Amino acid sequence: MSFSFHAKPYRLPLKAPLRTAHGLWQEREGLLVRLEAADGRVGFGEIAPIPWFGTETLPEALEICGKLGDKVPADVLAVVPERMGCVRFALAEALRQSSGQALEEGRRVPLTALLPAGRGATEVLLARLEAGWLSFKWKVGVGDIDEELGLLDELIERLPAYTKLRLDANGAWTRRQAARWLERCAERPVEFVEQPVAPADEDSLMGLAQDFPVTLALDESVVRLAQARVWQARGWPGVFVIKPALAGPLDDTISWAIETKADVVWSSAIETALGRAAILRGIFGADPAVLQRSPGFGVGELFGDRRWDGPFTGPLLDGEWMTGVNPAEMWGNLP
Repeated sequence: MSFSFHAKPYRLPLKAPLRTAHGLWQEREGLLVRLEAADGRVGFGEIAPIPWFGTETLPEALEICGKLGDKVPADVLAVVPERMGCVRFALAEALRQSSGQALEEGRRVPLTALLPAGRGATEVLLARLEAGWLSFKWKVGVGDIDEELGLLDELIERLPAYTKLRLDANGAWTRRQAARWLERCAERPVEFVEQPVAPADEDSLMGLAQDFPVTLALDESVVRLAQARVWQARGWPGVFVIKPALAGPLDDTISWAIETKADVVWSSAIETALGRAAILRGIFGADPAVLQRSPGFGVGELFGDRRWDGPFTGPLLDGEWMTGVNPAEMWGNLP
């Protein structure tokens, strides 16, 4: 069995540039892919690479799509290298849809809202609290460490006891800086600290996890599923922040989480609503054990355009959001 294959690139400006320790992110680039079976069934997927995060590049994704041609076999994943997790994720989802396989949307799940770096976090936090959000992720490691530690105190003062706060350093700190933050966080209600030092500093990551009572999480260190397996084999004691759009075929990633009972937070890679809906359908329809922690998909209006953001997202997400995303319409919005 073979499928007709097409890919279209997109470039979308972000409504509000995202500041992280990696720099200022102002636009999202990627590809939408479409597979059509001989009987007319169609499936869509999204390739949303983040090269500075450790994925393949967009030119590499374009190259392999060009090599695949306009007809691909049902076992097309066998010819796509494992390191190209974004391409494999998109093709696997398109194959699922075009093969007539469906995933059920399950329950209502609380999401984690993304707070901007710097002083803007306080204003956004207060607005999100008013709207009913209960879990927040704050980007740190961007500005002066003393100023950010002061802002941490301000945020904590405004957080009700029933809410949760996550910190994401994107690998920006040295081990000494990370130790300073973790000493402060040990006295604060912080759910976990994400990627405190660079992925290459593996000894520091493991050492910090053992030396401090604060829960740590890996993110840039586990871009692909194979990397998560390696850290798990090493005995990582903390959380795995998994961005499914980068990790590879979604079924494989979910199966790993269920079979190994990994402590996982599913997180957005700032993809469009097409990719997000595919991910959320999968994790909502899986074993409830994979959703022990609030997913990091409270990214708000990324593009300021419902064609790409999908329906409005509140603090609780259910199947209605996924059914409100129409991949065929999104495909038609591109030239």
